Amino acid sequence: MKRTMTMATAVIAVSLALLASCGDDEKTVKGPGPTTPTTTTSAPPTTSAPPTTSAPSTPSVDPSAKGAIALRGDWQIPQEDYVLHLKKDGTFVQDYMGVIDFRHGKYRVDGDTLSLIGDDGDTDKGKIGDKTLVFTLGTATRM
Repeated sequence: MKRTMTMATAVIAVSLALLASCGDDEKTVKGPGPTTPTTTTSAPPTTSAPPTTSAPSTPSVDPSAKGAIALRGDWQIPQEDYVLHLKKDGTFVQDYMGVIDFRHGKYRVDGDTLSLIGDDGDTDKGKIGDKTLVFTLGTATRM
């Protein structure tokens, strides 16, 4: 045990020494030497157009489609402290580990596959069962 600790300490010391040798302590400024101050006038600040807001995008699911109607509502995976809210407008909201509105986006139904297309750019897919939604995280049931 003592030999292992000694070896681990030696490895850490060598690693730190190598890491320290990579640094640069010099704080030199490279470039032209000092110059005499000159007076300059600055141009007035330019203004940019205000950001444009795009119209809200349409849901990725037809809210009146049979598959979408059947899945609307709240689903949960209790052991993961996870709740999925599938809304009638084709959007979803996820609550996770006590964080309300943890993630949101749109959902799409393709046959027996439910895709959660998050506003964060990630897409999670799950299989639609008789009374379940099976995701990598676990199996969700209706609340």
